[in-house]
Amino acid sequence: MSKAVVCTGREREFAGDAEVTHVAVADGLTEIKQRAFQGCKGLTNLSFLKGSTITTVGQLAFSRSSVITLLGMEGVRKIGDYAFYDCTDLRTIEGLGCEEMDTHCFYKCTLLQSMKGWPASMTVIPACCFRNCTGMTTVDCDLSHVTSIGVNWQGYHAFTGCTSLLPPSLSAEGADPAAVLAFLKRKAFLERAPLRYAVYACVRRARDQEGQPRTLESPTSLAFALAALPPDMNRVIVEFLLGEVPR
Repeated sequence: MSKAVVCTGREREFAGDAEVTHVAVADGLTEIKQRAFQGCKGLTNLSFLKGSTITTVGQLAFSRSSVITLLGMEGVRKIGDYAFYDCTDLRTIEGLGCEEMDTHCFYKCTLLQSMKGWPASMTVIPACCFRNCTGMTTVDCDLSHVTSIGVNWQGYHAFTGCTSLLPPSLSAEGADPAAVLAFLKRKAFLERAPLRYAVYACVRRARDQEGQPRTLESPTSLAFALAALPPDMNRVIVEFLLGEVPR
């Protein structure tokens, strides 16, 4: 059985109600309170946020719900702790307009595949924000404005446990957050520019064959020939040869 409801801002109004599938927002409501839709297994789409007056999503508001896609959240300015914790069906996040985000927001969203459109107003990715998002493989956003990633008192950083996104040394507890961020920035730089990625792939093949005889046709010779490319391409090659570009 499905049920359409109106969110009026009462705390934990529909928590645990598996029949809630459609939500409308009361006129003038600016906040979805903590735990409001926690455990709502029938709620798969949060498109009701698009065009609403909601600016704050409270702590644990949609945790352990079955939300699949987060769209139309450009107007949301704050997301509380664990807001989408353990949303194991969540696959897509687009259009975040946040200015403030607390820890563990997307912790254990294991089907989430890509980090998209990180808000330009946020220079820090909070501690454990994407912890144990084991399905995440790409960084489809510009991270040039991000200055650091958060770490909690236990040594878990924003991407701890993201084993498909980071190498073991960086996905582990206690990994150097500066090294993690540097890796992600390079990964995003390469993934968002197909030509750069092609250069990277070529140089990677070259490096893998460093011990083999070099000929004019070898990947190594081709890699060095690519040094005539524009400076940003050249930098990719140099960084790789110095071991600073993800393998």
